[in-house]
Amino acid sequence: MGNNKAIPRRNAPVTAEARGRPEGALSLFGKALLPTALLAGMVAAGSFALSQGWAKASDDVSPAQAQMRLEAFHSLDSVMASIVASTDIERALQGMQLSPAAMQSLRADLRPETTAAPESVAASRTTPAAQPQAQAQRLQLVWIRLWDTDAEDGDVVRIDSAGYSRTVRLTKHGDTFAVPVSSDGMVRVTGIKDGDGGGITVGLASGSSQAVFPIMSEGQVLGLRVRVE
Repeated sequence: MGNNKAIPRRNAPVTAEARGRPEGALSLFGKALLPTALLAGMVAAGSFALSQGWAKASDDVSPAQAQMRLEAFHSLDSVMASIVASTDIERALQGMQLSPAAMQSLRADLRPETTAAPESVAASRTTPAAQPQAQAQRLQLVWIRLWDTDAEDGDVVRIDSAGYSRTVRLTKHGDTFAVPVSSDGMVRVTGIKDGDGGGITVGLASGSSQAVFPIMSEGQVLGLRVRVE
């Protein structure tokens, strides 16, 4: 049984503990954000390519990218909205393409509604003392930007929120305007025209928050909730 040869030892794999990091490369939170982060990176890369003159004649989103957009959108619970400051309300109203009558009506709906608290109503039946008032905002204005996330090929969408409707031809730079939102914060985007083919590629942003919509077809309606705090 002679000729015992020494068996070379392989280096033991470096474990997560040995590296001083917790097990698992990604936390559950990180995994949940991964599709959205990857999608944002692809959209940014596409925007850079277009800005360098590599523009395509029409949208060219691969099936894998389309699936990632769909999953990222459905993983969104809501988007934080950027509220129009009180000092900017008149400027925002002027930019909403409203008729004079519609502007006056919306301006009235933006004013706080004063109501008596239930307990003060009961107290008023026995005493004429001043009643505490509760103010509830009927509608709030938020800034919205709609842009084309892929080729600027003539895609057109319509946004609807709290009775306000606006049709937008999408560009790479995007259009920013004010939109009223009600207490449920729901806005809806409808695909109106698929420019040169490949589907309607639209993104919606408010402040630093943004959402990239799935590839839309003409007539398709998708809802997105915006939070106002």
